[in-house]
Amino acid sequence: MSEFNLIDEPWISVVTDYKGNTKLVGLKEFFKNAHTYLDLAGEMPTQDFAVMRFLLAILHTVFSRYDSSGNPYEMIKLNEKMQQIEKIHDEDEEDYEDLLMDTWKNLWQVGEFPERVEKYLETWHDRFYLFDGKYPFYQVTKDEINVSKISKANPSMISGKNINRLISESGNKVAIFSPKYDKDNNKDILDYYELTRWLITFQSYTSLSDKVIFGKEKYRASKGWLFDLGGVYLSSDNLYKTLLLNLLLVNSVDTQYNTNIQKPCWEYSPLEIVDKYFKSPIIDNISELYTNWSRAIYINDHNPKNPFAMGIVKLPDISHEDNFLEPMTVYRYNNAGPYKEKFTPRKHQIQKSLWRSFGLITKTEDANEGNLNIGKRKPGIIEWLNHIEDYLEDELVKINAISMEDDGNATSWLPTNEVVDSLSIEADIINDLKDYGWVVRINQTIDKTKEVVDKIFRSFVIDIKKIRNIESSDYVSNYIESMYFELDKAFRDWLVSIDYEDNKDEKIEIWEKELKKLVINEAYKIVENAGLRDFMGIVENDSIKNIATAFNGFMVRINKNLKGDIDGKFQNKALQ
Repeated sequence: MSEFNLIDEPWISVVTDYKGNTKLVGLKEFFKNAHTYLDLAGEMPTQDFAVMRFLLAILHTVFSRYDSSGNPYEMIKLNEKMQQIEKIHDEDEEDYEDLLMDTWKNLWQVGEFPERVEKYLETWHDRFYLFDGKYPFYQVTKDEINVSKISKANPSMISGKNINRLISESGNKVAIFSPKYDKDNNKDILDYYELTRWLITFQSYTSLSDKVIFGKEKYRASKGWLFDLGGVYLSSDNLYKTLLLNLLLVNSVDTQYNTNIQKPCWEYSPLEIVDKYFKSPIIDNISELYTNWSRAIYINDHNPKNPFAMGIVKLPDISHEDNFLEPMTVYRYNNAGPYKEKFTPRKHQIQKSLWRSFGLITKTEDANEGNLNIGKRKPGIIEWLNHIEDYLEDELVKINAISMEDDGNATSWLPTNEVVDSLSIEADIINDLKDYGWVVRINQTIDKTKEVVDKIFRSFVIDIKKIRNIESSDYVSNYIESMYFELDKAFRDWLVSIDYEDNKDEKIEIWEKELKKLVINEAYKIVENAGLRDFMGIVENDSIKNIATAFNGFMVRINKNLKGDIDGKFQNKALQ
């Protein structure tokens, strides 16, 4: 029996005003009013990221077949289900790409989605039932996980408190600070709208703690494609703009993907999906990538008043090496290991602010490799931002970073925390890629900032550690992270204050003066707490090194590297 259709029933949580009010909407209402919503408002940012990609898969599918007025592209042949049934001919590729760009430009100018999105959803209405005998949403039927097909008698069982990543409680360990109380199995209770959001999230961030596979021979199982990403996406002041900014209709770098048929998971049957994943680890279209499954999930007769449970079986992993179809990640170039000389997704580090990775986001060439594109590769979404610069004018764009931290255990990869960060910056600045444009100058400024902290300030702290005979291995790193914490807000404020027309040298000098002040202030805090031992010092290379000589050496290097006059109180007091 079909139940809870995602097109009609409310399940997407959106922010409706600047007071922070939220509401639940179905897909039909969402696309009709996306321009009036400010943001997604799910339980956690990683969930919103997964849901946003699901919404983008719908848009990629629709606008790969229809233009902004709802008319099919002349080189597209569609059947009654609106499926592209014939690959675009090579001679039509350039014209098709031009039409896709025209569609995007028109959508940006119009400011709301056309009726064609709703018509597409209605055509596939039967594929969006959360529970259905043939096409359950993001799930398989019982036939696909028959005992004859899997490695054990039954699939692995996942409860409501496990699929709910705000709790992530297993049967062996109680989540002490749970947002839900435990009485009457409350942690396992999930209403349909909650379940829908968590189901999409679970397929994206899964882990490897479950054991059941298809067949008897082991294979590389997926832990959820998004689990491995250092996610990067763009956002603006309403959801319509946010979706458009991330709607990469034309890949300007890896053009081989542009004419591939967009085919999201709901356009397959459950059996077709499982079979396809075992045939090849390669996905060639963005709609399918954004709706990729990590598990064959079976839910039997869920009642929202009763504890939730579902059965899962592992599905094969997607190919990670040089997978440039994925636009929403930073990359690592591997110099060794199984992916040697290949790019793979690189997760964000929880202790490292996004601005410190600005070069990973904005630079393609490695400084050590001249103009060769070796060692660094921009996320595709940033290449797309550069590609649409003519249409954005003075749009303020937020660059968002999102990752799921794991427990570091290769046999489980359990999710433990989120990494969430963002930078607000004018689109014109990100798109200023000239030799001495803003991107180059900002990266140089960040490199200089990191040099001041990681070399000059670090050297001073190492000296203090030696003078005080401190054995702790964390002493220096704690001070470095504290220094970056002090710089974080100041640098973000400086970055958002940049206007494209600003004088670059003057703007950078403003930051260097602020950097100088903050770094000296942190060093002086150490000096303020000096004791007798610090001034007695130690013998090093036949001379005395104490806190005064260390601070003097620090000040010499700071004054040599950074502009700006600093109040003499630091040096005077340090030597008193």
